[in-house]
Amino acid sequence: MPFNQAFALSSILLATVAFSGLVLGQSVPLWLALPTTIIITISILHAYGVGFIRRAVTQVTVSPTLLNGLLVGAFIILLIDLIAVSQDLLPAGIHFLVVLLGVKLLTLQQRRDYRHLYAISLMAILASAALTSEAWYVPVFLLYLLAAVWTLLLYHVTQETGETTSSVSPLSTSACHTTFPVCITRRFFWLTNGTAVLTVALTLAIFFLIPRMGAGVLQKTSGEALRTTGFSDRVDLGTIGSVKQDPQIVMRVEMPDQTAVNKIRLYLRGLAYDQYNGQSWSHSGTRRRSLSLVAEGTFLVPPAGSYPPDSLSGPIRQDIMLETLDTEVLFAAPLAELVRGEFLTVQDDVMGGLRLPAPPSSRIRYSVTSREPQLAPDDQTASTLVYPDSVRAHYLQVPEGSQLVAELAHRVSHEAMTPFARTKVIQQHLLENYGYSLDADTATLSHPLEEFLFTRKTGYCEHYATAMVVMLRTIGIPARLVTGFLATEWNEYGGYFTVRQRDAHAWVEVYFPRSGWVTMDPTPTVIAAVAPSRWEPLGRFGESIRLQWDRLFIHYSAKDQLAVVHGVRESGDVMREKGSRWISALSAPIGQLFKRLTEIARTFEPGLPELVAGGIVVGLALFILMVRDRIALWATTHLPTSHAQLAIVQLYARMLRTVERQGVSKPSSVTASEFARLVEREWEAGAPIVATITALYHQGRFSRTPLTPEDLSRAAEQVGQLQSLTRVAR
Repeated sequence: MPFNQAFALSSILLATVAFSGLVLGQSVPLWLALPTTIIITISILHAYGVGFIRRAVTQVTVSPTLLNGLLVGAFIILLIDLIAVSQDLLPAGIHFLVVLLGVKLLTLQQRRDYRHLYAISLMAILASAALTSEAWYVPVFLLYLLAAVWTLLLYHVTQETGETTSSVSPLSTSACHTTFPVCITRRFFWLTNGTAVLTVALTLAIFFLIPRMGAGVLQKTSGEALRTTGFSDRVDLGTIGSVKQDPQIVMRVEMPDQTAVNKIRLYLRGLAYDQYNGQSWSHSGTRRRSLSLVAEGTFLVPPAGSYPPDSLSGPIRQDIMLETLDTEVLFAAPLAELVRGEFLTVQDDVMGGLRLPAPPSSRIRYSVTSREPQLAPDDQTASTLVYPDSVRAHYLQVPEGSQLVAELAHRVSHEAMTPFARTKVIQQHLLENYGYSLDADTATLSHPLEEFLFTRKTGYCEHYATAMVVMLRTIGIPARLVTGFLATEWNEYGGYFTVRQRDAHAWVEVYFPRSGWVTMDPTPTVIAAVAPSRWEPLGRFGESIRLQWDRLFIHYSAKDQLAVVHGVRESGDVMREKGSRWISALSAPIGQLFKRLTEIARTFEPGLPELVAGGIVVGLALFILMVRDRIALWATTHLPTSHAQLAIVQLYARMLRTVERQGVSKPSSVTASEFARLVEREWEAGAPIVATITALYHQGRFSRTPLTPEDLSRAAEQVGQLQSLTRVAR
């Protein structure tokens, strides 16, 4: 193919790739995408040398007057778009960029026109990068880099050979055999592709190794939040049903520390409500408190009441990627003990609901460690239970006019001899005698609960949960309504739960004196009648890739790099040994592959083997640099490491920095115990505190006895006391 024809094609393909990035980012409306696509198609056919297209284009004369008219028309479109259509500067500016792209493709004549096209294409690819964080951008960007390398090389080659680009016409094949080559030869083809590969490798290395400092100035920050319901201070009975058929993804929940995770149901608690007025639920108190920061990015959730150690399950860790929602609530399995994320502050309310100060403006990642209350044997067998006054004051309230509900509760539970038995009987009554239906909209009724229990006898989760809470309260058993999500969709490829809008759920928490608030669900299990699709496994596989992309790349930051460095330093010997084995295992097949590629390359132009070999060596080196810390980050996030372990490591590091500021530094060759003895000699006042924190550090890092939230709170207090001391120099 002649250089001038290849140059025109590569230039138009460069613009096409940049335009496709905006289209895939859903930034170009159909009324603009369709004519631009037609212009691009005509431009490609013209550059390729299709006869009837060339003849038609030659009939059109592009004068300066016509060009100025097109530019004025583009500005008029921008003003109309800004005032009447988009009414927002960002989308209007992108539409204007696409219009300029189309105008420039129609008026490509001189070399400066091509330079203008490159500038517009660069702005378009940067805009699509700022407007999306999806994995599909990677192939688009790589294609753009490949097209850019070809275009720039051909631009300079055609300039040096004196070829003009104003009239692109295919030359005869014999033209390629002149003394000075004017066609793309095999050597030029491989040289350009080798340069493109090296450029892509270098770009990827820079892109992945240097953490992002923040969101771009074009990043969308409003208008994209998914609208949720049931997570405000007031919930009307019947509102959750409005999202029960919405398949939009709300969050993805990984369970990294669970070797045998229950893949059937996972309750993700949002907010709890204690007051019911007959139509809606609300909080009796709106007071919030900020959680204690026990380590950088790690917040301690104080227990809502006293729980005996034997009444709590083992720690349940959840790594959650939450989409942009219109609520400040953080969801977690009950009951949360530790929250870890890049938050300035996290708040909770008196009923254990976790919140941010404001709804997030973008997708967020956070981790939670929970311990679910288990029903104690004494609470199951006791004939009577004594409840604290604070519990009785808040969780036995029933609305006026609930006599029919109370009579039903007494009739159903009169044969049960214990409070636990009465609770189970009422739950079973609701499960067996009422039907599940999303058509039972009771939001506008004056007595929705009575309508559900005695008239329709069909409803969804809110009706069941409300009925159980009110029925239990009428017989003297404290209970409250909880809203959140019930995750049931397990992704076997990524090992996580996919939670959708339709998984919004309401259930019940019942109070038992020795067990605390125990989760109970009176809503019957309903399997959605969704026709299986042969593409469903492929969709789940794609979702798993998206989760890993977001975890390892989109939210990769300087903190992740520091975590990788610490992890590699602590396990350096093991990593070196495994790395040596890995390299030894791969050296033989890589050597064979390299030898084979060299033999193949020798059949081409002289000097090409050295070019290919150099490209492979540099590409492999950059690839190893690029993925080394990514692999380490994956290991640190997937290997069983609890939040308590991470928190005590960070608290110990804070202690080291505090002691160092007092003039006592820890040599790298000294162990933690040896350093504690060193502090005892050099700083007598701080020695007991350092010894206490060191003991907790050893327990959290090396003992099989995990640290409790109380241990972490004590360690944080000790660090605070240490910071208030001043060492007197000897």
